[in-house]
Amino acid sequence: MENQHCPSCKNNTPTSYELCSFCKFPFNGTENEKSLHIGKFISAKNILDKSEENIQNSKKILFMIVAFNILGVVISVMKNQYDFFGILISTIITLTMLFCALYLHKKPMILTIIPLSLIVLIYTVNFIFSSDTFFQGIIFKTIILFALIYNLYTLNQANTFKKENNLN
Repeated sequence: MENQHCPSCKNNTPTSYELCSFCKFPFNGTENEKSLHIGKFISAKNILDKSEENIQNSKKILFMIVAFNILGVVISVMKNQYDFFGILISTIITLTMLFCALYLHKKPMILTIIPLSLIVLIYTVNFIFSSDTFFQGIIFKTIILFALIYNLYTLNQANTFKKENNLN
């Protein structure tokens, strides 16, 4: 059986098919239908670029959090305002964030969920035990949360697009 090359997704589909088995390109459609389909496919494919850009932005955010955590530990040690348990927890969180930032490109979904969960947990504990400090830097905290949540959203859209068009 011969295959035809889809001009939209670039996959091969048997010539007996009227639609591409991957992206549903109408092989027997009018030129207008074909052009419209290719336009929609290209537009939807932009989510892959957007997702990659958001992964890079999330990496930057995580590296920034790591830097601030290290700076916070150093300052508290220099001022002798620390306790062993606090330093231990901060070190574990910092190393976890660093690991997630370094390997984010390999497993972006899970390595975005882990730091996001940690951050929400930290903010929640901070609110429960020290509500007056919770609101310090609230804009910065909100930007971090929404950036990581938006990254998850675009990753989900990109994964859906890949599955629908067999681009994995």
